[in-house]
Amino acid sequence: MSWLPRIFLTAIAVSAALPVYAQSVTITTAGGDYGNAMKEAMWAPAAKELGFDVREETQSDGLAAVKMQVTSGAVTTDIIHLGSPEGAQAAAQSLLEPLDYKIIDPNSVPAGAKSDYCYPFDSYGTVMSWSTKTYGENPPKTWAEFWDVAKFPGRRALRANAQDLIEIALLSDGVAPADVYSVLSTPEGLERAIKRLEAIKPNVAVWWTSGAQSAQLLKDREADLVVTWNGRAQTVKADGGAVDYTFKGSVIGTDCLAVPKGAPNKEAAMKLIAAMTQPARVAKLTDFIAYGPVNPAGYEGGLIPKDRLKTLATAPENAGTSVFSNADWWVKNGEAAQKAFDEMMNR
Repeated sequence: MSWLPRIFLTAIAVSAALPVYAQSVTITTAGGDYGNAMKEAMWAPAAKELGFDVREETQSDGLAAVKMQVTSGAVTTDIIHLGSPEGAQAAAQSLLEPLDYKIIDPNSVPAGAKSDYCYPFDSYGTVMSWSTKTYGENPPKTWAEFWDVAKFPGRRALRANAQDLIEIALLSDGVAPADVYSVLSTPEGLERAIKRLEAIKPNVAVWWTSGAQSAQLLKDREADLVVTWNGRAQTVKADGGAVDYTFKGSVIGTDCLAVPKGAPNKEAAMKLIAAMTQPARVAKLTDFIAYGPVNPAGYEGGLIPKDRLKTLATAPENAGTSVFSNADWWVKNGEAAQKAFDEMMNR
């Protein structure tokens, strides 16, 4: 029977040599500087804390990505990064798992921002940015002037998506920020916005499809006037680019994190969302990109330096002339708005 101890010890040795696999989670972000910022500030430290192995994918159109995965029955991502209007649309189309507020702190965002399906973690502004080499000290100051190609000639770049652009189109046509969604809710409101976009279409050199692309257009001076997100413009400016931007007339929105219906690692995804959106981590995001926390605790205790607050869309001095993106309107009208936009683009 002397062989038994040897077999037992060998079994222990083999078992000890086998790799220990961490919980695996896949997260889909917008990529570029924004995706890198989310990784460094949020999900990488959270994954380390939890002992998770996280795989990152990038997708410029999160709503299209989650819809394709869920409807095809081939869900490969566990967490997807969406704009909150997109998150509301995805939830209305039954594409998302309900958030588990036994794992995620239900009191970590203001009541008005809370969602049952997509956790809002940061805020941003869709802004007008420009090349200081082209316009010097006299850039366009309003969206009406952005549309004025005679007074402000130059290559323009807009996002190839209806979201935020239809609001901006109405602002350029003289609609007050407080009245944008009232106008859009009238039968002729959307048509008015689309006609305004059609008017500037011949002067648009680039219709960009990702935030990273919009930043590169600014950095490389391939466009003189760019509609982009403030964090993208600020990153180029901070890196020494000949770029500036304004929050006047910005469209303020929030981004959120959701779990697609049928995600292979649903519980782990909830745990990672909870860990990566702790106040210190969403505040840390502002070290890398100028998007401010939705969680009020992210602004407390000096987590964000005072000089950085001025680069955030929701700072009091920046938000006075802004339009706050209305997720409810986009749930009801998003498909019609995008269809009208696509038809305009194809004319």
